[in-house]
Amino acid sequence: MSIQLDFRTLSLTLVLFSLVFGLGMFAYSKEHAKFSGIKTIGAGYLLFGAGGVLLGLRHFIHDFASIVLSNTALIIAVVLIYRGLFQFIGISLRFERWMSPTLVVLLAAAMYFYSFHIPDINLRIQAFSITFAAACFIGAVGLLQHREIHNRLVAKMLIAMFILVGAFFIFRFIWSFYEIPPDDFMNAGFLSALSIIAGEFLVILSSFCTIWMASDELQDELSEIARVDPLTGIYNRRAFDECCDIEFSRALRSGTSFAIIMCDLDHFKKVNDKHGHHIGDEVLRRFAAILQDRIRQHDVVARFGGEEFILLLPNNNTEQGLQVAEQIRAKTAATRITIDGNISVTLSASFGVAHYCAGDSDWSSVLHRADNALYAAKKQGRNRVFDLATANQGLQTDLMPREQT
Repeated sequence: MSIQLDFRTLSLTLVLFSLVFGLGMFAYSKEHAKFSGIKTIGAGYLLFGAGGVLLGLRHFIHDFASIVLSNTALIIAVVLIYRGLFQFIGISLRFERWMSPTLVVLLAAAMYFYSFHIPDINLRIQAFSITFAAACFIGAVGLLQHREIHNRLVAKMLIAMFILVGAFFIFRFIWSFYEIPPDDFMNAGFLSALSIIAGEFLVILSSFCTIWMASDELQDELSEIARVDPLTGIYNRRAFDECCDIEFSRALRSGTSFAIIMCDLDHFKKVNDKHGHHIGDEVLRRFAAILQDRIRQHDVVARFGGEEFILLLPNNNTEQGLQVAEQIRAKTAATRITIDGNISVTLSASFGVAHYCAGDSDWSSVLHRADNALYAAKKQGRNRVFDLATANQGLQTDLMPREQT
C-alpha cells in the first residue's frame, strides 16, 4: 500500500506555515529591535511561502513562474534563513558571501534550461535537490564553526536540522537516478511530497530555536540588570552576596582565604547638601571607577548601599587586604573631582578590612568584622584603614549603630 500525499495541499500548508511564522518574526523584531537577523529570517519564511504559492499554481500560471521563480525563491529563502541566524549569533563566513549567490544563479539557470530548452523533470529534481542540500550544509558549517554555542542544546538542534534536511535532499538526489521519471511534477511521488514537509520542518524548527536564543539572551540581560547597580555600573548587594557564597564554599573546600574591604566616603552628606544630588551621584560614579581601577580582574567590587562600597579579594589575607585598601585610600585622597567645569570636590574614604578564618560559620562573619573595622576607622577620625585587631583596641566588639555621615 503506497502512501499518497497531495502536492497542492502540502504546498498550501507550507504557505500557511511560512506566512504565520514570517509575520511573527517581523512582529518580534519590531518589539525587540536589538536583535539583528530576525527580520532576515522572517523574510526567508515569507519567501518560502511565495515559492509554495507558485508551486501550488503549477498548470494555472506560466511555467517560468511555477518552475523557475518558485524553485529559485525556495533556495533564496534558505539562504536568508541561515544568513539571519548568522547575523543573530554573530557568525561571518567568507566563502558564504559568494557561494550563496552562485547557488541561486546556477539553480535558476538549470531550472530555465531544463524547462524550456531540454525539458526534463528528473534533471530539475536533481538540480534543486543538490542545491537545497548545499544550502543546508552551508548553514550547518557556519554554526559548527561558532565554538561559543557548541555546548548549547539550541545550537545542536539547529545544526542537526540543517544536516538532516540536507541529507534528505541528498537522498532525494540519488534516488532520482533510479526512479521512473514522472510525466507531471505534481505527481512526482512520495519523496517530492516529503520535500515540502522538509521545508515546513525547516521553518518551524528554525523559528523555534531563534526565539529560544532570543529569550535566553533577554533572560541573561535581566539577570545582569538585577545584579548591577544602575548608578555606578558595578555589582549591587545581591550580586556581591552570590560571589561571597561561591568564595566561601571554595575556602571551605581548599582551605584558602579571602578578604573583605568595606569602605565609606567621608562626609558624603555634605556633598549632597552643598552641591545637590546630581553632583553626589557623579561623585559616587567617580569613586566606583577608582575602586575598579585598583583591583585585580578576579576581585569583586560592589555598591553596598548609599555611599558604602565593598570589595571581595579572593586568595588574600588581612595584610594584603590592608595594602589594597591603603592604595585606594591614598588614590582617593589625592583625587580632586571637577564637575561641570566649576565644581571641585575633594574626597576621602574610610576602610575596614577583615579576612576569612577557619572558625567562621559563614562569610557574613567576615563581613561583620569588616563593618566593625570600618566603624572604628570613622570613629578614629576617618580617611584611614583599620582591621579588626586594630579596631578592638579601645573599642567594644558590639558597637552601637553608626552615625550618619
